[in-house]
Amino acid sequence: MASDQTETIGEYLYEALRKEGIKDVFGVPGDYNFALLDTLERTDGIRFIHNRNELNAGYAADGYARLHGISALVTAFGVGELSAANAIAGANCENIPIIHIVGAPDHDKQAKGLQVHHTLMNGDFGVFKRMFAEISAYSTVVTPSNARTEITKTIQLAKDYQKPVYLMIADDLINELIIEAETNPIEVFETDQQTLDQAIRHLDVKLKESKKPVLLVDTKVKSFELEKMMQTVTKTFHIPVASMMYGKGSVDESLDEYIGLYAGDFGSHEVRDIVEQSDCVIGVGLVWADTNTANFTASIQKEQLIDIQPHYVRVEHATYEQVKAYDVLKQIGQLNLSEDKSYQRTISFPYGSSKEVEDGPLRAKQYYPMLQDFIKEEDVVVVETGTFFYGMSQARMKKGVSYLKQGGWQSIGFATAAAFGASIAAPSRRTLLFTGDGSLQLTAQEISSMLYYDCKPIIFILNNQGYTIEKYLNTETKEQDYNEIPKWNYDALLEGFGGGASSFTAKTTMELKEVLQKVNDVDQLCVVELVVDDPMDAPDYVKQIRAFKKEE
Repeated sequence: MASDQTETIGEYLYEALRKEGIKDVFGVPGDYNFALLDTLERTDGIRFIHNRNELNAGYAADGYARLHGISALVTAFGVGELSAANAIAGANCENIPIIHIVGAPDHDKQAKGLQVHHTLMNGDFGVFKRMFAEISAYSTVVTPSNARTEITKTIQLAKDYQKPVYLMIADDLINELIIEAETNPIEVFETDQQTLDQAIRHLDVKLKESKKPVLLVDTKVKSFELEKMMQTVTKTFHIPVASMMYGKGSVDESLDEYIGLYAGDFGSHEVRDIVEQSDCVIGVGLVWADTNTANFTASIQKEQLIDIQPHYVRVEHATYEQVKAYDVLKQIGQLNLSEDKSYQRTISFPYGSSKEVEDGPLRAKQYYPMLQDFIKEEDVVVVETGTFFYGMSQARMKKGVSYLKQGGWQSIGFATAAAFGASIAAPSRRTLLFTGDGSLQLTAQEISSMLYYDCKPIIFILNNQGYTIEKYLNTETKEQDYNEIPKWNYDALLEGFGGGASSFTAKTTMELKEVLQKVNDVDQLCVVELVVDDPMDAPDYVKQIRAFKKEE
């Protein structure tokens, strides 16, 4: 395609982001991205969201992408991009597409190999691009002679593989006209129809032979936006559907067919037996990792499994490459099974109703059912790594709830900044953040951003006097000073961040019940501190982990 040579690099870049529906770009300003931000401010329909640091900006972009489907992040060369590296690595691990745009030193200074600030003072301006190549689906340097092809290709790869991508642009080239003579065709990942037909024939035979099939969903269902297809398959077959730990939130948990979390020996044995005794497990987007399989105690034989991954499907021992999960699920939803395999068994879920609770000091067995009941339809629930990650995984979510967590990467502090990004992405929905006191201290600055942008999440802080999850994981040492943390005054913290927020404290069951009733009527950011007097209080799942580690 011939170029009309009337657009600058910056104009083309932001128009490409707008076409993806991106209305907000996260980041931190720096002298190598001024031209990027100046151009952004002149672009209608898209705005810059200023974070408190680049790590938080990356987490916020991650949270935004989990709701919106894709996001963008602007950092400065060297110091800025490296600060965001942990968030980008997490997005890679979790299959979250972030367009990471790096403003770099002027191109002539790079060509001369000058020693300029924010570099390693060795004249190598490609070192950070090479670093990010290891944690991104694609990395490139954008110039006037390649801008259309490289920007289009980068965004397409982010969508095809649901991974972060990296664009480096010299600051003095942002306002240069694109001189690319021809735009190279962009290869899009597409399903090979012949391979798909073979896979579906094999699937059809397997499903028709099955007497008790089960659907098992995991994290890539959500990452690759397959939820609606899963809903169709579930409603068509009326077979039980379970979720892996990382896949929490990938299926409508209000469905009658939903049986709960499959977590090997640590979770419900009722769910474990249904899954492991099935003769056909339709697994979608499975990740066979330690914290996703209860230290590998989950066990599914290959002969049982139809393993549907984003770009291939495996049926028993046969693998069919170059097929998209979306196309496989669409075909499965149209299959006509030879006999009714409907599921009609009643399942008991871990947390019952909290309507009748006894007063007393806060304990996990009491406050988790209360928090489960507090969550409403269409809420956005953001859960931090730690005891909340495991405890909230057992709560049954209502219809339309978006559940955000970092299952594989598990970087503490992620959830606070991600909740900010989620609030920006879905301002009309209620955002609930569940974080521990230790995790919050890593990224608490982003509460200031929430207040600045008039976000109104409800932030539940579990004050259990330190890193309780780490105390459970370390079974070798009794006294662990390094797992203790300073105590914060959240009222003073909110005031220091600009005020305009409410804070509540609950130390007993009845106090929490009263607080939950109050926050429903507050139209501003709320912090609810759950003070637990027993630092080793934890949900049953965490206790199972410790018991297992003691026996290793």
